[in-house]
Amino acid sequence: MSIEARRAIDRLPLFSGVPEAARARLAVAARPVRYREGEVVFRRGDSGADGMLLVLDGLVRLHLATGAGRELTLGLAGAGEPVGEVALVDGGPRSADCTALTPVSALLVRHADAAAVLAEDHATALALLRTLVARLRRTTEQVEAVGLRPLPQRLAAALLKLAAADPAGLVRLPQGQLAALVAATRPKVNLALVEFRAAKLVEPSRAGLRISDPPGLRALADAE
Repeated sequence: MSIEARRAIDRLPLFSGVPEAARARLAVAARPVRYREGEVVFRRGDSGADGMLLVLDGLVRLHLATGAGRELTLGLAGAGEPVGEVALVDGGPRSADCTALTPVSALLVRHADAAAVLAEDHATALALLRTLVARLRRTTEQVEAVGLRPLPQRLAAALLKLAAADPAGLVRLPQGQLAALVAATRPKVNLALVEFRAAKLVEPSRAGLRISDPPGLRALADAE
């Protein structure tokens, strides 16, 4: 068991009610994995036997294809954030696609390993389920909120997340992918970025887009 794996699992809010001994067992069983930029982590309908992915470094995107051929972004997960928590408990099929937006290092906590720990301690199982249900409710609220928020707010939040996951603090995603990320067309994203540059919130660089006013962009992202 690596020290990094143990620390990552200990810090995960999902396991806040899980006893230390059980967390240690999960950390020992966790398998380190890496994904290249653009690599598919899993697809909707894939087996959930691999359980939960805990991102250590990098950024992944959860998304669904709509009937109109467009993609709906469900969320982004960066360092210290989990993906596929439900599969950790039930091992069922994946409910969405997941793609690495950057090079990613992560831990896989398999369903079978979690089930073995939970089967030995019903109190631990109940604590984990309560935390999971609370997270799912918050996620539903967040998805609904994102769908109702104006494009500038969605775009600001996405830029902050992308920059935080980049070693140089840059946003390197092409505009077409950025548009898919915020469920908008490329022309509308381009217009919003022009307005961001005029407001001195962001500035272009050779390697990507740099956030020149993080507090200002955060205020826009969090605006009601």
